[in-house]
Amino acid sequence: MAVTEFAYSSRATTKCDVYSFGVILMELLTGKKPVEAEFGENRNIVFWVSNKVEGKEGARPSEVFDPRLSCSFKDDMIKVLRVAIRCTYKAPTSRPTMKEVVQLLIEVEPRGSDSCKLSTKDVSNVTVVKKPY
Repeated sequence: MAVTEFAYSSRATTKCDVYSFGVILMELLTGKKPVEAEFGENRNIVFWVSNKVEGKEGARPSEVFDPRLSCSFKDDMIKVLRVAIRCTYKAPTSRPTMKEVVQLLIEVEPRGSDSCKLSTKDVSNVTVVKKPY
């Protein structure tokens, strides 16, 4: 895991960043935090998603999705989930580069229904806050 990799190497890597981005994608798709009691002791969202998706009998990736999300884009959400899973592979060398992640996400862009598209009116009052680090 990215945290473990950082702890052992004492340096951040781009592969750690990719892992973290995969976790964020999982959070967005599932509506869950990275660590929740329902995942089990010493378990996290990556473990939980993997078990749900790669489970034995009757596993369905759509079972992990936040029920508040629209079903209109289920196929696209499954594609994004696949990207998230690739980003969180255990072996850092197996993870895609961030450039590859961006390309994969561009290819997922929904082209069907307009039901979830936001108008400029919907986002006109959104404020972006930059935090100094």
